[in-house]
Amino acid sequence: MFKRLSTELALIYAALFGAVLLLIAGAVWLAVETNSREAVRAEMSASSAVFDRLWKLRASQLSQTADVLARDFGFREAVATGEEETILSALDNLQSRLGLDTAFIVDLDGRIVSKDGATADPALLAALNANPEASGVLMRGGAPFQAVAAPINTPTQIGWVVFGKRLGGADLGELESLSAIPLTAHLFIRSAGAPWVSVDSRGSKSLRVSGEDLAARAFQGAGGSLINIPENQSIAGVKTLQSFGGGVSAALLLEYSLSVNQAHYRSMLATIATIGVVGLIALILGSWFVSGRVTGPISGLRAAASRLASGELAEVRVEGRNEIAELASNFNTMSGEIAAREKRIIHLAQHDNETSLPNLRALQNRIGELRAGAAPEHIFGAAIGVDRFQHLRGAIGHALSARLIAEMAARISDSYHELFVGRMSTDTIGIVFHAESTDAARSTVSAIADLASQPVRLGEDRIDILVTAGIACDADDAETRLSLLERAEVAIEQARAKRVRTAAFDRSAYGDPSSALSLMSSMILGLTRGELFLAHQPKYDLRAGKVYSAEALLRWRHPQRGMIPPDQFIGMAEETGHIRPLTDWVLDRAIADQRLLREAGRDMTLSINISGRLIANEQFADRALRQIRRSGAKLCFEITETAVIDNPKLALDVMNDLRAAGVEISIDDYGSGLSSLSYLRTIPAQELKIDKVFVQGMAGGNSDALLVKSTIDLAHSLGMKVAAEGVETAEVLALLQAMGADTAQGYYIARPMPLDDFLTFQEQPQVERPQPILKGLA
Repeated sequence: MFKRLSTELALIYAALFGAVLLLIAGAVWLAVETNSREAVRAEMSASSAVFDRLWKLRASQLSQTADVLARDFGFREAVATGEEETILSALDNLQSRLGLDTAFIVDLDGRIVSKDGATADPALLAALNANPEASGVLMRGGAPFQAVAAPINTPTQIGWVVFGKRLGGADLGELESLSAIPLTAHLFIRSAGAPWVSVDSRGSKSLRVSGEDLAARAFQGAGGSLINIPENQSIAGVKTLQSFGGGVSAALLLEYSLSVNQAHYRSMLATIATIGVVGLIALILGSWFVSGRVTGPISGLRAAASRLASGELAEVRVEGRNEIAELASNFNTMSGEIAAREKRIIHLAQHDNETSLPNLRALQNRIGELRAGAAPEHIFGAAIGVDRFQHLRGAIGHALSARLIAEMAARISDSYHELFVGRMSTDTIGIVFHAESTDAARSTVSAIADLASQPVRLGEDRIDILVTAGIACDADDAETRLSLLERAEVAIEQARAKRVRTAAFDRSAYGDPSSALSLMSSMILGLTRGELFLAHQPKYDLRAGKVYSAEALLRWRHPQRGMIPPDQFIGMAEETGHIRPLTDWVLDRAIADQRLLREAGRDMTLSINISGRLIANEQFADRALRQIRRSGAKLCFEITETAVIDNPKLALDVMNDLRAAGVEISIDDYGSGLSSLSYLRTIPAQELKIDKVFVQGMAGGNSDALLVKSTIDLAHSLGMKVAAEGVETAEVLALLQAMGADTAQGYYIARPMPLDDFLTFQEQPQVERPQPILKGLA
């Protein structure tokens, strides 16, 4: 939130101090408010008592005067005889002499005799009958009066004399002047059924409380208590007044302004506020200064940490002996440790852990440095690979094999100082260098290969080694998406394939891996789209002169590329791991075709080729056995003898399970690989299939015929039938029959063909020596 800690600290301290000041001010204000209310309550009580005494005193004076008049013999006689002039003269005399505002006689019939004229007032008569000596507030002529009544007896009662003084601003003003506090008095009168009205002749506009609210407070138990008048920022005491009668209600409201009461506290509050503001400013300045002292070293630490993060060696000055100084000292120690650790990490990141030689990352960095100052056609990368390194390491151990690589690299560096030498992989030394031409680079790498092939002495032991070198130019074959050193490493494999010591990267021999992956994706889609199918090539029984079996061969008719030869995608499927789904499809399709042949009256065995990578795969074997047992198909698995090399026990167990399920086993391509009599004796096969290389060479009169004859005799002695593939001439077919071969397969008999064509082929008459049948698929 804040960019600077000093600002944050100063503001936090200021906020805390301000909060404390607010709490103090609130406490002071609450104390002032409480004291003010208590003082007002006491003054209100005193003022109310004064008003009560004034009211009673005036009532007593009026009552005495009225009683004197009511006892006067002449006045009573005048009232008894009905002499109004005498009555009015006496009333007028007393009214003017005593300062009365009203004076009149009420007879027993309720008729009023006064100088204002004779009227009748039943409500007044009822009040006098109820209380002959009534006293209180009386409404007359729409004006309120404090009135008293005295009965006129002669000796029986003949009427009442009523005296009254008008209630108004003068009376309220007198009450206000007698109060010790600046009160404002308001008088409210309400006749029966009428609203409350103010009789304050000075006006009551400052009072913003309704008559109904006043009545509720006055007559619901609030009399004599304090009430709040927020509209006026004041408090008031409500006091009900005694009513003369006739349905008249009266209330006195004594209002006291709190703002007036609290005025003398304002100076004290202003002083407190001034002290608070000055203290707040001093606190902010002091906090800013102190936080600056604290955050200054922290800012230095932050800047040093930023430099440290960017890879610089950063230190801060240590001042004092406090916690921050200790933190700075620890930071300097940490900075030194990080620098040393980073140096070690960089060394480990760019050097091989076993040999301390520059690693592949360092070699790539060196290539980048050369690219910054030289053209691509002058930048070369070379890879020196130790032949049969795995066997060598197994013989001398990992530690000595790492020393061997280090000694070779040191030998090259000592002889060629301008080269950058490092370890690319376990058995490969990488070299990055600048050369004027490709020929010069090849000459250098060839000389390096000769130098590296010299024996290496490790302690008392002398190690003979052979190496193969690959070279690549930075300007060549960028479209392969291989780095310079990767192309050099590929060149090693190309050199080994050509059986030469040194070779340059060959783009055409490398091929296009991305195209191969694309071809595999298209193949998997082709399985679902029906692009791949099985073509069946008959296997001719040389003894019976008929076709009793066939080999199901996989074919791919691509919608854009046409027929794709099996050699282009089957081997690639083995290398990329797609051979399993491909073989599963072939197995299912062969089972289905074998069922269709059986339904057509041709119950024959179909042979399918099984990759050596799958024969030792238990999951594939379990699935194949389930499918064969479920369908009852008659199948023969053609397997090369190399299939048992990686895991002989598991492969042989799987083949025995297949034999037990009725699946025939045929050893395919016998003689083309590393034929082993041991495997030939061990594999539970019923058929031995001679490779077409030997079969096609029989007619030339060379040793191939002898090899084929000996193989046939060997197989028969082991209880196996012999099949010969690649039969393309009648002469070869005749030789095989003479040698005792069991079945023949080749273009001379028939080409591979779809199932429908194969069924048509089966319907044709077959003789002992079949004529060439050229229809079908290559």
